[in-house]
Amino acid sequence: MSFILEAVQVNKEIDGRQILQNISLECSNDTRLLIRGKNGSGKSTLLKILAGITEPTSGKVEGSARKIGYVPEHFPENLRFKVKEYLLLTSSFQGGSKASIEKELIKLTQMFSLEPFLHTSLKVCSKGTRQKVGIIQALITKPDLLLLDEPLTGLDAESQQILIRLLREEQIPIIFTSHEEALVTNLAKEVLQIENGQIMIQIGKAASQKRIRVEYRMREDLKGLPVSQMHLDGNIAVFTVEGDVSDHVLRELLRKNCSILEVKELK
Repeated sequence: MSFILEAVQVNKEIDGRQILQNISLECSNDTRLLIRGKNGSGKSTLLKILAGITEPTSGKVEGSARKIGYVPEHFPENLRFKVKEYLLLTSSFQGGSKASIEKELIKLTQMFSLEPFLHTSLKVCSKGTRQKVGIIQALITKPDLLLLDEPLTGLDAESQQILIRLLREEQIPIIFTSHEEALVTNLAKEVLQIENGQIMIQIGKAASQKRIRVEYRMREDLKGLPVSQMHLDGNIAVFTVEGDVSDHVLRELLRKNCSILEVKELK
């Protein structure tokens, strides 16, 4: 089978620290893959490698995708360009006719109410406006694959809904990270869980999540648990976990003599 994109045994080391270890994944025409993991688990680094922004230390990324749209979690600051100037410049790198790019630019800027800012310097734009610019630059050339790193960050509620609806309607394979349940519920078909740079769990379909509140004795008791998010307050920990692994997490917590205070299913 020919894949849009395929990562094979990808490893990444930065300053002597192993960020990713033996990551393999496949992206086909109907992929809607959510990559989950705690901060620092390697999610953003993996997306940058898939986008061709950074090279793996070993392993390879290959496939048939000619144009890849990438939205970073944090839009670059202090760019000297104005909004329209930046969008036309970045789209010219991907090819395509000037007429088609101009047409798509008009459609997308209207959709995200960006017309008043087209001749505004990016340096003075708000975080939300810069995020819209980042999204539009990824979509404007009609890419073969979208890579989105927390794409709802900084967007107002209306713009979030517009983006979710647009991504649902577009027939583009997507690999993304998100802590926003609205995007996860509406977009993800598969979930890949990364912990400490390694794939821990791969689920064929995005499952419901559960929130577990627990009292623990030692922080060591919490290591190695396949959780999406963790918040610590004294000796109380609150986890967000995939429904498919919640029973496993609860068993491990009980085995370590932790006290389960609450288990709540998230909608």
